[in-house]
Amino acid sequence: MQNKVKVAVIGLGNMGKHHVRNYSEIENAELVAVCDLQENLTNEFGKKYNCKGYTDLTKMLENENIDAVSITVPTALHYPIAFEVISKKIHVLIEKPICDTVEKAEKLLKLAETNHTIVMIGHIERFNPAVQKLKEIIDNNELGKVTSLISRRVGAFPAQIKDANVIIDLAVHDIDIFSYILNKQPDNIYGNAGSALINGREDYAEIMLTYGDQNGMMQVNWITPIRIRKLSITGTKGYAELNYMTQELKLYESNYHEDHDDFGDFIIKFGNPTEHQINIEKKEPLKEELNHFLLCIQENKKPLIHGKVGIQALQTALSVMDIINIKKPA
Repeated sequence: MQNKVKVAVIGLGNMGKHHVRNYSEIENAELVAVCDLQENLTNEFGKKYNCKGYTDLTKMLENENIDAVSITVPTALHYPIAFEVISKKIHVLIEKPICDTVEKAEKLLKLAETNHTIVMIGHIERFNPAVQKLKEIIDNNELGKVTSLISRRVGAFPAQIKDANVIIDLAVHDIDIFSYILNKQPDNIYGNAGSALINGREDYAEIMLTYGDQNGMMQVNWITPIRIRKLSITGTKGYAELNYMTQELKLYESNYHEDHDDFGDFIIKFGNPTEHQINIEKKEPLKEELNHFLLCIQENKKPLIHGKVGIQALQTALSVMDIINIKKPA
């Protein structure tokens, strides 16, 4: 395994500051620089974390010996920044979604392949230990055949989101998790969305995805006054409830048997389910994500959420926007 990976963070907004903090705490990372258009932020973070601060990306890439960067800027800027970084043969972790169009994302992956650089997408929920445990339970057939997934990802409008709607910013998380849980992409998409409080951008949506005879439904919005991040899954052997924020996972094991009624007709009799509170070792998903990114660089292996996975989630999100006639970026 090589020495510490020299990293930089581009964009010091809400997510960027957490990338910086985590890199500074990770043993096999060396935070060498941060970059943001606001000089007061680069000065603040440079001083706090003992690294160089830049307002000019090109200068940072020229002056510093960097192995990898996190790109935590608004979605519309993902492509030009990632393209410049990958052109320097520097590995990138791009916060979700990968880009604002599939065409731009494909260009990035083609360049990355040519330059032998790793591209990882920050679909952070895959690194939530409760999600990983739920995935294990489902893969072990403890829930039986999954018939439906229902997610709620709602809360107040985050002021730092400048250029995305709830589908690109929020629903893309659940789109990715549904595909991760089921190991497949949706074959039909339905949805509705609108602007309740924010002019010009959709701030609520309800989406239904079908995967053959399995269904996934999600509610996302920026108008609910409390923050909710939950997932429930129904299978033929039971039911699971997951809280993304508290990393709690409950499993309800079905108790039923086949029988016949007084008329001889087939029935299923249900008894009380057996409840299991699943033990989860709580971890910070972002730190787990960054550790995975660094390990992939050190061992030269493909990340769990590589570029093509990011494109699949983006394609579905854009298809939802098509269905409900939302104008997409040119």
